[in-house]
Amino acid sequence: MKCKNCSTDVHLKRWELGYRTCTSCSSETKWSSVPVINHKTGNEIQIIKDPEVAAEFLAKSARTGFGTLKGLSSGYRKHTTTEAKIEALPEKPIVDRELSRRPAPNDFDAVGSEVMTLLERGKVDEAYTLIDEALQSKRIYKVHSTQLLQIIDELTKHC
Repeated sequence: MKCKNCSTDVHLKRWELGYRTCTSCSSETKWSSVPVINHKTGNEIQIIKDPEVAAEFLAKSARTGFGTLKGLSSGYRKHTTTEAKIEALPEKPIVDRELSRRPAPNDFDAVGSEVMTLLERGKVDEAYTLIDEALQSKRIYKVHSTQLLQIIDELTKHC
């Protein structure tokens, strides 16, 4: 009982089933088995001839979700694709927004220096405007604005 292609020994059971080639020379694809998990103790094995079907079955029977039933959908809730969900969303208009900004630690010092320079030149109104603009552009906090305004009031009170 030699293989008709390579002359190696063919297993007796294989010969009795009518195969005249060894498993190495066989043109038949390898069959697969996949576990079917019905319950904790109600498991069985399904023999599948097509390897692509077996791979798909194994992917769908991963132990996440509903196990073997993960690939199936029920009539309870309609499953939609991601594209359908995206198309169903209403379009929102694109609005230009200002990005939120927090003052950097040295912003207060920079604004204070600019205010003092303006005060030295006698430009008090411009100093008030600078403080207001720095507060609006979030270069300084409200607390800093109040402190700078108090400094200006004290300095201009004595002049």
